[in-house]
Amino acid sequence: MFIVWGKKTVYRKIGHVADFCSICREPRPFKLRRVGSAGHLYYISVGEGELVGYERSCHECGTTFPAQVTTYATVSKSPAPLEDLLNRTFPKLREFYQQRLVLEEAIRHDPAALSQDQRHSLIRAAFVFLSPQVEQRFAATHIDKEITLSMVTAVALAIFAPLVVKAWMPDAPESSRPIFVIIGLLLVGWQIAVSGRRFMRRHIIPGLAKALDPLSPTEDEIQTVMAELKQHRHKIGRKLRLADLQARMRRKPAAAT
Repeated sequence: MFIVWGKKTVYRKIGHVADFCSICREPRPFKLRRVGSAGHLYYISVGEGELVGYERSCHECGTTFPAQVTTYATVSKSPAPLEDLLNRTFPKLREFYQQRLVLEEAIRHDPAALSQDQRHSLIRAAFVFLSPQVEQRFAATHIDKEITLSMVTAVALAIFAPLVVKAWMPDAPESSRPIFVIIGLLLVGWQIAVSGRRFMRRHIIPGLAKALDPLSPTEDEIQTVMAELKQHRHKIGRKLRLADLQARMRRKPAAAT
């Protein structure tokens, strides 16, 4: 008998807090979760497991960041407007992030006034914040709804398409089934091949474009950061297509220093 057991990551929602979102580039409400590592048997775990850490997910953009629960005065058990969460959970947020908020105001006023080093650091940071999601996605085989649908379609083609052909053309040769099997396999293979780009366009590029838009980066600035990340083996530098990112970003006059 084959027994499936091991460790799995277990999440438990703690509540809601206010904090600074580096993708939205301003204070936002967040969902706070405990992250644990628990033993499982056939993927069924009991309890919260050993504490690994905490994470916060932005209500607005959905990006997840590591969290330190000691940062917050308290945790709200239910969602609330930003100002309410600020007063209750992180009343000193603007003092804590004073330098960053001043920088963000400068970016909104004139992003081209930043130094070249500042711009490079801020553009790179946007990629780095989203890099863990890309690493996790491409670390293992992932089956999304399109791949699942293509598998169902492939099975349906192999089973039913020859019957339809036979019903409409009784004199057709019996060898039609392998043809439909091959078509189905090609369909599944195609969906697997494009699933990575589909993930990037759905889950990474929207947040990345949101973070980069205020900086109005040039194509050269983005390519420089992507090449640097690729050199350091960040998958986001390899998997992201610049054309997809540019299509998502607002069209503005490029900024350079």
